[in-house]
Amino acid sequence: MKKNTSLPAWIYSLLILLVVLSLWEGLSRYKIINPLFLSSPTEILAAGYDLMKSGEFFTHLRQSAYIYVVGVVAGCLAGALLGLAMGWWRRFGDIVDPYVVFFSAMPRVALYPVFIMLMGVGNLSRILIVLIGVMFPMLFNAYVGAKQTSKQLLEVAQVFGYRRHEIFYKVVLPSAMPYLMAGFRNGVTLGMILVVVSEFFGASGGLGQQIAVTAQFFQTSFMYAWVIYTSLLALAFVKLTDWLERRLLWWS
Repeated sequence: MKKNTSLPAWIYSLLILLVVLSLWEGLSRYKIINPLFLSSPTEILAAGYDLMKSGEFFTHLRQSAYIYVVGVVAGCLAGALLGLAMGWWRRFGDIVDPYVVFFSAMPRVALYPVFIMLMGVGNLSRILIVLIGVMFPMLFNAYVGAKQTSKQLLEVAQVFGYRRHEIFYKVVLPSAMPYLMAGFRNGVTLGMILVVVSEFFGASGGLGQQIAVTAQFFQTSFMYAWVIYTSLLALAFVKLTDWLERRLLWWS
């Protein structure tokens, strides 16, 4: 049998990154691109190091992390519970479905001024933006997962004398788990975007607020450093979700 001699995928990903960074650095050094709008990788790295060394990164990270964790967890729980209920109790799903579709089509960020007027400029209004934005992708995935549970499995459970709540916990919920994890993965990514966007408006700190401030003062290298830190955090959360999915869905 012929051995597979191809390199692992992460090596190709790393090579692509090195090529892009080298090309970017060369264009910056020879002034082919304007450093006012696009700093070089070495300047961004230096700015990122300064943010770490001064502790400024951790100060703003704590504020964003609080909004992110509370908003994402609350949104995923609310979306999962409502979606599973809609898929399990079909009558309830038919009644609630028009309202869910209506509110899901509403732009989340457009609600932020309304929340500010009602609750003021604070963490609560930003948490609600994240919660609502994360809730609907989770809701739709949970709804589809519960609704598409195999009829044969449900019939077998009834034959074995399972009660209704036992059918839900032992058949419907495990069947819907892949959909729930897909919704959670989307929510983890979308939550970070919504945190940053919500901090653009009137926040006293946070990753998004720092991106907006450094952009206004044309501190380009620091702006890109904040952007990269935010992207790396989102990537770390997604990888953590993938690990959690492999643990929970060990049978798939």
